[in-house]
Order: sequence, then structure tokens, then C-alpha cells
Amino acid sequence: MLETVVTVIHVLVALFMILVVLIQGGNSGGVGAAFGGGNSSGVLGATGAQTLFSKMTYAVAVIFMITSVSLSVIQGNSGKTGLKEKLEKASSSETTPSTAPEKTEPKQEK
Repeated sequence: MLETVVTVIHVLVALFMILVVLIQGGNSGGVGAAFGGGNSSGVLGATGAQTLFSKMTYAVAVIFMITSVSLSVIQGNSGKTGLKEKLEKASSSETTPSTAPEKTEPKQEK
């Protein structure tokens, strides 16, 4: 249940981050100019919009990193990785004595 919720949040944040990055205008304006990003008389002004989108990018990136780490921890604790079983199988095969081949003495030539 928790893994599903974090996965949904992770996907939504990833899509939102793509949108925010595409809207940001570079030096030449980019897609952000279509929404008034280059207009100095806009609601947020030319620097206000850039600062807002920069802050949004940082915030979304932090949330994306947190959800990524959370999903890794949840997946690691769920026991679905199979590593525990592989290690147990390897340790049990090492502890059981194996039948060693009998030693034969080399034939001596006369």
C-alpha cells in the first residue's frame, strides 16, 4: 500500500518536473516565452517568473530524490529482492561437508 502511494507520487512529481523544466526559458526564451516568461510587464515580471520556476525546479527535484530513496528503501525491506534466499542457500551449501574425492598416491616409476 505504502509502496503504491509513493510510486504514484514519484510518477506525478517526475511529470511535473518535466513540465516545469520545459516551461523555464533559457537565454533565448524557449517554451517559457510562449507563456509570458519574457514579458517584463507580466504578473510576476521577467525576473519574478524565472525565480519562481527555479525555486519550483529545486523543490520538485528534492521531492523526486526523496521519493526515489524511499522507494529503494521500501523495495529493499520488502524481501522481494531474492538476495536473502541466495545468501542462505550459499551459506548452507558451504556448511554442509562435501564428499572429497579419495586421494590416490601417484605411481612411482622404477
